[in-house]
Amino acid sequence: MELIRSAATGDDGTRRPPEVRAAATGALTAGAGWLGVVLLGVLAAMAVPRASAGFGEALGSGSLLWLVLGGARLHVGEGTVALTPLLGTLLLVVLARVGSRRGLPDEPSLREQSAWLGGYAAVALLAALLGLLSPAAPTLLSLLLPLLVVPAVGLAWAHGLPEQVTEQWARAPLAVRRGLVPGAKGAALLVALGSVLVLVATVAHIGRVAHIQSALDAGFFGGLLLVLVQVALLPNLGIWALSFAAGPGFSTTGGAMTTWSGAEAGLMPMVPVLAAQPQPGDLMWVTHLLVLLPVGAGVWIGREALDYVPRLAATQAKLAAVAAAVLVAALAVALLDALAGGSLGALRLSHLGTPAPLLGLVLVAELAVGAFAAVARDWWVLRR
Repeated sequence: MELIRSAATGDDGTRRPPEVRAAATGALTAGAGWLGVVLLGVLAAMAVPRASAGFGEALGSGSLLWLVLGGARLHVGEGTVALTPLLGTLLLVVLARVGSRRGLPDEPSLREQSAWLGGYAAVALLAALLGLLSPAAPTLLSLLLPLLVVPAVGLAWAHGLPEQVTEQWARAPLAVRRGLVPGAKGAALLVALGSVLVLVATVAHIGRVAHIQSALDAGFFGGLLLVLVQVALLPNLGIWALSFAAGPGFSTTGGAMTTWSGAEAGLMPMVPVLAAQPQPGDLMWVTHLLVLLPVGAGVWIGREALDYVPRLAATQAKLAAVAAAVLVAALAVALLDALAGGSLGALRLSHLGTPAPLLGLVLVAELAVGAFAAVARDWWVLRR
């Protein structure tokens, strides 16, 4: 962070032009995130027993890993790797927010913000070129996410949205404005509930998980990188677990689904934490009770949305705000799942995770049950 701050001044202590300072701090912000990921990736590649990758290939692979954290997809042979660790994406957004707050004035001009984004994107583009040293290659369209979208979200988080956007938002329907924040909080709650299910399953089957981890023989740095990637994948797996709780289920290979009724057999990817999923066969009837998690989340979303509506407002206004919050929550989960992706290559590994459209529709129904129950309770209390 001191490097980011020092980019505002030259070696002789003079202040650089605002746009130059902004571009430099944007580049340093991207470089800080890139360097941390690449160092760990290179150390892991060099330390893995029987590894054949040279420094250049390890540097390219580390650069691609940084881009993947930002949402990029990779071409690998005849398949595509589309699995973005959402926690890693969040960390990059947080880093962009911190970098833009420290490197830009409190109220930066549009030119300064554009220069900051340009500096960040330049380093990201350089990382994409370095990625060509590895056997994989990023897909061009997906590069928009780590080059522009991630830093733009961090920049908006730090300094707010442009005035034109806020003016348009002020014209949005009142119910939508009231339901946005409760819906976003509800989406976070849903992912958190799913992540708790993953942690519980991991602890319950820690022996199987540890066996797969040791069987990979990745060495110290390789094992550390593998653990960190799995931690970064926790929200992804949380969405899978949420889909299991809601009913649609999830797939880990070749269309083999895990749902309330049971788990189908299939070749499991060599990701240790996936060993915590239910074993093939029928599941107990009590797994159906997991549907109470999204329904309960719906109750919470409904109560949160009601806090944004005047206590004595018409019931129609309350229903509209709650309905907007439910739709925002379900849509946000579906969009997060789309960002997370679900492919580790070709053939059997090309379709992993949740059936996102079905999950979104099911969540709308289950959240609505809980949310409208909260509205009904509020209506009954006011009538007494």
